Order: sequence, then C-alpha cells, then structure tokens
Amino acid sequence: MKKILLILSLIFTIFTTNAQIQKPDTLQLSPKEQFDFSSKWSTIGNLESYIDFQKDILSSSNLSVGIVGKQVSSTLNLGYNKASQNGKWEHIFSTSINPQWKYYGGGYGFARNTDKRITTIQAYYSTDFDFQKDISLSIIDVFKTKKFGSFGYSLVAEKTYWGEYEGEWQGKYTIDANGNWLKNIYPMNPPSSQLVYRGMVMYTYTFKTKLVNISPQIFGMSDIYKVFKDGTASDMAYVDDFNLDLYYGTSMDWKISKRFILNTNVRFNKTWDKLSESVGFKKDNPIILAIGTNFKF
Repeated sequence: MKKILLILSLIFTIFTTNAQIQKPDTLQLSPKEQFDFSSKWSTIGNLESYIDFQKDILSSSNLSVGIVGKQVSSTLNLGYNKASQNGKWEHIFSTSINPQWKYYGGGYGFARNTDKRITTIQAYYSTDFDFQKDISLSIIDVFKTKKFGSFGYSLVAEKTYWGEYEGEWQGKYTIDANGNWLKNIYPMNPPSSQLVYRGMVMYTYTFKTKLVNISPQIFGMSDIYKVFKDGTASDMAYVDDFNLDLYYGTSMDWKISKRFILNTNVRFNKTWDKLSESVGFKKDNPIILAIGTNFKF
C-alpha cells in the first residue's frame, strides 16, 4: 500500500510540475518603447559601413591587399589572356578569391585589338555560396593616343540575387515563465534581386623609362538606373540620385627582363552616394595595394 501511495504521489508531483511550465510568451514593444530602446542601444543615427567588390576589384593577375577602415583584406586575382596569331583578337579568363569576405568570382571576355583601340566584352559571376549571387555583363572601350595617353568608357549591367534574410527588428521578443527576456524575433524578408545599370570613364597616361613605365590613372564610376524586386510592395525601379566612385592612383611596370614585367599598383577610392546614406549605409573607401604580372589597363 505504501508503494502504491508513493507512486501516486510521484505521478501527482510530475503532473503538477508540468502544469506549471508555460510556453514562452511573445510580447511587442509599443512604437514609443521601441524608439526609446533603439535610441539607447542600437545604431540609429549611425551609418553602417559596407564594401562593394564588384566596384573595388578593377585589376587582374595580382595579389591585392585592401585596407578597408581598420581592417586589412587580401584578394588573389588571377588572369590568363590568349591572343590570336595576328594579335587582333584575345580571350580573357579571370578569377578573384577573398575567403575573408567570402567573395569568389570568375569571368570570361574577348577583346578586339587595333593600334588605337581595344574593345572588350565580358561576363563575370561571383558568389559567397550562401546568401548572395551576382552576374555582370560589360563592354569596355579604350582609345590609345600618342600625345594624350589612353582614355575610355565602360557600360555595365549587373544583377544581384539575395536569399531570405532577417529584416530590421520591429520590437517583438519572447520571455520565459518568469518574465525574463529570451530572444528578439526578427521579421524575415523574402528573396530579392536588383538590376543595376552602371557607367564608368577612365584615363591614364604612361611615362616610359628604361627601367619602369609609370602610369597615373583615374576611374569614375556611377550607378544610373536600378530595378529592385522582392515580390512585395517594395518592388521599385528608379533613376539613381547622384553617386560616384572615384579611383585614382599609379600603376608601375618594372622591366625585369624582356619577357617578364612586374607590376605594382596603388589605388585610392572616394565615394559619394547620398541615397545609400539616407537609409543608413555608407560605402567604405579602401586603399588598394597590388603586385603581380600580366597587368593590363
């Protein structure tokens, strides 16, 4: 009889204990509470920095070391060019690898060469194998003159795909049975894509010596028209506000031998993008240091 009473007592204890366990409650801050909380603890009023590898990687066949803010980031850029026997046509293969920022890209292009002009059409694909994928098509025209150096332009159509991602916190969170905070609940944004039409102009002048060719360079790049889609009311297409990525620096070709030229390159960056800043984002301006061979303007 005592054993039966003990078993019944244990069953009653387990039952009452389970009855007291509650599922986490979901609560929602009021708009004022959320604003007060965000003002104290989040980054309201501060710009969140980012980098753009589609714009910042502009050369091939080198080891590029970029200083972005207080971080140092290295990218391995490899290129292989195969020309026709008469030298008028050229196949171009390129790849870029940056494990630190999870950037992996590869592309193919072909170029038509004359004494005064180089026209290149190329496609480039990049991915982080997880969240973002990007493909771009571009045409690059470079005109060469004896007195005034080389100048050119580029037209680019670039489409980026993003997977599902967390949106901005809306004040919703969960608590346990004692009223203690457990975690914030973030809304999930659907997969999206963005198509960007971009233009670039460039100029360089080469000073030739017996040991080294020195080429100051300047690039100006601007997004012109954008189309964003995620299947919701956020879908939009618009002419972008004034924005400009300005790159300037110097490329030096060291004549180690008749068949081997070592290139060193230093490039600085300045960005103006009021539209991105208005929604809390600011592009970092990297300092790009590169060393390699087979470099081509």
